[in-house]
Amino acid sequence: MMNKAIIWDYDGTLVDTRIKNFNVTKKIMNRLVGMKSREYSALESLENYNLATRRAKNWRELYRNEFAMSEEGITQAGNLWTGYQLSDDSEITFFEGIEEVVRSLSRYPNLIFSQNSRSNIAQVLESKDLLRCFVDIVGYEELSSSNQKPAPDGLLLCISKIAASNCKHLFFIGDHETDTLCGHNANVRLGKSDTDARVINVAALYGSKNNASDWAIRPDHIVNSAQEITSFIESY
Repeated sequence: MMNKAIIWDYDGTLVDTRIKNFNVTKKIMNRLVGMKSREYSALESLENYNLATRRAKNWRELYRNEFAMSEEGITQAGNLWTGYQLSDDSEITFFEGIEEVVRSLSRYPNLIFSQNSRSNIAQVLESKDLLRCFVDIVGYEELSSSNQKPAPDGLLLCISKIAASNCKHLFFIGDHETDTLCGHNANVRLGKSDTDARVINVAALYGSKNNASDWAIRPDHIVNSAQEITSFIESY
């Protein structure tokens, strides 16, 4: 049983944070550029924002490409993120069935690797008594700008935290093409080390309109409901 471990993305995989992230991004951009923030197409509507996040490989690329921000400005936006997240009361909902899935799989080591902030994720999980189901959380602030997804460093950091468990099958569940690319890059790195552990990329498409058929790197498995995660991992 213990040869398996599960690493979860957060936004779009465990929880639907689209409305909250949209509102927080608008507040941050208003803080940084004032009235000019209303000129950006990505901030005109939730639909536009969602499309912009799908185009970006990571949050830094989102700010760089959609808002033409400098690296200094992007870092400043990142520093504001956690505070605005914690103070914003926009609704966050767990995807249907996901709470039960997390609890049912909690006998395996579970971690979260996300481009959201560690403290924000922990607060949301604690509100549902789910924080105890996870060994650890790796948030964006634990990685340098060059080591954000799709770089594999955060995923490998998660793996290092459960090294003593000697897990060989590492299921990485995410909703974005960047997550699958990150898992692929982690396998390249693992292949050069003295381990037979492998990342198994699971694309969770139940919370988005994604079609993984056009992804540069195809996932190992696709799920269209939270319940399918349990059956896939248990039968692997």
